[in-house]
Amino acid sequence: MSAELHGRIALVTGGAGSVGTHLVRGLAEAGATVLINCFHSYDAAKRLAAELTGHGHRVEVLRASVAKPDQVRRMMDQIERDHGRLDILVNNAAAGTFAAFDDLTEEHLDQAFTTNVKGALWCARAARPLLARSDAGCVVNVSSMGASHAPANYLQVGVSKAALEALTRYLAAEFAAEGTRVNAASAGLIDNPVGRMFPGFDSVRANTLDATPMGRLADPADLADVVLLLASPRSRWITGQVVLADGGLSLLHRAMSPDPEPAPPPAGEPATTENRADPVVVVGMGIAVPGASNPDEFWTLLNEGAELFVDVPPNRWPLHSFYDPDPKAPDKTYQSRSGFITDFRPHPKLTAEDLELEFTARWLRHCAWQALDSVRTGEDDRFSVCVGYTPDGSQHLQESLVRRTLLSTSDSEETLGLAENRLPYGGDGGVTPIPHKIGEAAFHDLVPAGSQLLMVDTACSSSLYAIDIGVRELVSGRADVALCGGAFALAPSGSVLFAKVQGLSRGGAVRALDRSADGVLFSDGAGLVVLKRLSRALADGDRVLGVLAGTGLSADGRGKAIYAPSTGGQELAISRAFEKSGTAGADIDWVIAHATGTPAGDEAEFLALRSAYAGTNPVQVTSNKSLIGHTGWAAGVVSVIHALLALEHGVIPAQHRFTEAPERFELATTNLTIPALPVPWPARPDRPRTAAVSGFGFGGTNAHMLVQEYRPGRPSRFGYGERQAGRPVLVGWSAHLPGADDLAQIADWASGGRDVADSFGPKYPQPPFSKLRLPASTVRATDRTQLMIVECMQRLTDEVRSACDRHKAAVGVVVGHTGPTRNATLYGLRAYLDDLDRGALDGSEQLKLLLKELRESAAELIAAPTEDSFPGEMPNVIAARLCNYFDYRGLNVSVDGGCASLLDAFTTAARYLEFGDIDIALVAGVNGNSLAGLRALTAPDTPIGEGAFLFAVTSRHLAEAEGLPILAELTEEEDR
Repeated sequence: MSAELHGRIALVTGGAGSVGTHLVRGLAEAGATVLINCFHSYDAAKRLAAELTGHGHRVEVLRASVAKPDQVRRMMDQIERDHGRLDILVNNAAAGTFAAFDDLTEEHLDQAFTTNVKGALWCARAARPLLARSDAGCVVNVSSMGASHAPANYLQVGVSKAALEALTRYLAAEFAAEGTRVNAASAGLIDNPVGRMFPGFDSVRANTLDATPMGRLADPADLADVVLLLASPRSRWITGQVVLADGGLSLLHRAMSPDPEPAPPPAGEPATTENRADPVVVVGMGIAVPGASNPDEFWTLLNEGAELFVDVPPNRWPLHSFYDPDPKAPDKTYQSRSGFITDFRPHPKLTAEDLELEFTARWLRHCAWQALDSVRTGEDDRFSVCVGYTPDGSQHLQESLVRRTLLSTSDSEETLGLAENRLPYGGDGGVTPIPHKIGEAAFHDLVPAGSQLLMVDTACSSSLYAIDIGVRELVSGRADVALCGGAFALAPSGSVLFAKVQGLSRGGAVRALDRSADGVLFSDGAGLVVLKRLSRALADGDRVLGVLAGTGLSADGRGKAIYAPSTGGQELAISRAFEKSGTAGADIDWVIAHATGTPAGDEAEFLALRSAYAGTNPVQVTSNKSLIGHTGWAAGVVSVIHALLALEHGVIPAQHRFTEAPERFELATTNLTIPALPVPWPARPDRPRTAAVSGFGFGGTNAHMLVQEYRPGRPSRFGYGERQAGRPVLVGWSAHLPGADDLAQIADWASGGRDVADSFGPKYPQPPFSKLRLPASTVRATDRTQLMIVECMQRLTDEVRSACDRHKAAVGVVVGHTGPTRNATLYGLRAYLDDLDRGALDGSEQLKLLLKELRESAAELIAAPTEDSFPGEMPNVIAARLCNYFDYRGLNVSVDGGCASLLDAFTTAARYLEFGDIDIALVAGVNGNSLAGLRALTAPDTPIGEGAFLFAVTSRHLAEAEGLPILAELTEEEDR
């Protein structure tokens, strides 16, 4: 358009969304002064304005709701004061939702008409005198295909857009006297965030492509170009018209022509809608584990092996302060060996500042640079970053908390010297080492500002859940690129607590799937993968490493101890993966098992695989933990990268440290094989090669992910189910706060009429056995957050609890929680006390007395750890405890977003509800840690309160079917 709009004043309503951004850029580049109107996307509008202003354009932001006439009038008054006239008005703001015909409500209709029709009318009427002062005034109303077609689930939006087109003609006739033109611009199905929110978008997209002669969907730029044309002087003799850009969809060529002869599907591949879908693929990967700092080194390691289990390096922590060969020694681990990253070779783009970051932030940043190295991204791309992570996996955090607890008792020079000497990673420099801050530091400047960042905790399956959430963001159209994975760093307290479960290898090596297996050893590790839709990856010229065919998730529900592995829960995850992807055990060549080397865990998992994969097709089963150890919250993504490398090289690496399977495996009677030598894995003529990756976390958080090769021209399997129409609704809630025993008191507190204490006190009031049927020893070792959420569940109404009981297999629990639990903080302090005493051997009597008092205080607050302590303190087990106690088997997950953790929990729950993974979501926000060490680290000037809130959320359809009260509807507001 060159500068043909130089000197013009243009107002774009809804100017910070997908189409609006293109409109604003186009008008600015054509020389206009652009006024961005928005309401909900104010921050995005300011960022866009700042960017364009930085490039020399004239752009301003005006915040107002077009649905409110008084706000519209104020906005036009401001334009008159600042500019004196208006040349171009683009009515682009839009509202509406997707709902089936029978689900339509008056609220749905009012919402669509208020913004789409009335809003355009209010803006045009208020702008009329300003437009009349222009020598080329024009109005362009942005319509949609729903005005002339009848897409499913689109009635309220489509009818309102048809009314907008009728309004265009009336305004054109009305405004003609002043020389102001009024037109409308429309397009076919747009491949943008709103378009991708269509229920069953993949199917709608495929049908539209079949019927469109031009062979593609419209994109936001296509619609923006029509608006810009109508706003330009070249359209000076056009008014009262609707200009449509639909690629020929309205020609009905496909509908009015004979069907072409169908091409036969490739041999062995059924021609299903599933295969025509646009799958999610992996286009980049990065890794850091013991012995390997990139994927190529990892592949060499998998094939050549190495001895990676070593004693604790002196630069991590002094082994003698935390080790005792006696398993019963309090606050000690009986194992000195683990897998440490000791030969880290950083990515060349890591700066000296990056190398000073906390371990996991450093490794994640390294992996992100690797993974994004060869991936093409655009400046308008929306990123979703999802990372499996736990506050328990950070030595920096443990030392920071101990340091601040110590210094809260004395800030003398001697005490400070002791802290600096014995807690070198607990200083004040760098990032605050709690999960969401670690994520922010790791991805700063690597992804666009404002990108979604979600820190996910489901214990050892965390990074598979993170990848699954990233896939959902892509399939729903909310993201263009997803960066997903996990990270974990060894810390002394974790080794101490896991030793009390008797789960660590006594022999100092992991022998997963082997008769001689005697336990697990944990390891440092991090990994990330970059995900896109296949169509986008091919358009960008990215290298496609593999297809994510589908993922099955489950919770164990009620069982023995909460840390006991469950064959039934794992089978459920596997069957859900098969159901989603349309595959069967016969389609899978290889399972990268979770197999940690604990005899009970390996046996439970192998029995689940025997059942799920029974048949005649040979299936290889391996575990990389015998080589690199258990990388904890990164273990799932490490195994996904393992699978992708094997697809690339056409070889399944042998099982490391394998001699003979346990007798209970009954290996000779199954089609499962544990390979002692590498297995060739060439391309097959009948179907794509496929590997499965398992991840099973403490508390019964199960995931089974299918990773498939990509072969151009051969369809891949991919399935995430149809997105559910309508928004989730709130059907019940409860709370548990110090000093507020019922909902009436809590409501009184919420309204400001009642004060409650910040904390439940040093000792949480243990519920009687009649109310909480758990052994007293278990309750004593269980963090108050887990007890609080059970109390909240018991406070829900009978009708909500009864509905949950009827849907046990499809109830999911999502908890928002930030930082370490109270018990984790106290166990960490106990673990470090002997080391502090060693550092004070030559110190003053006053210092020794201070440490003695600190030890007595810690002992008073929490007893020495037992076998119940590790699951009792883990943040992910807050959600798992609810599933275990009430026998819910949908899924359970915790998320950490700092003060936004509850909002992140609601968002995550909505993702599972919208794809039909669960019928009911129990969403909680909970905190039980107000200890001085955490306060000093995260909020030194702000009180930290304890308490829990629990919300029951489901679909409107199920709520009405169950007769549940609909208290509110959950919404995600977006400008166009």
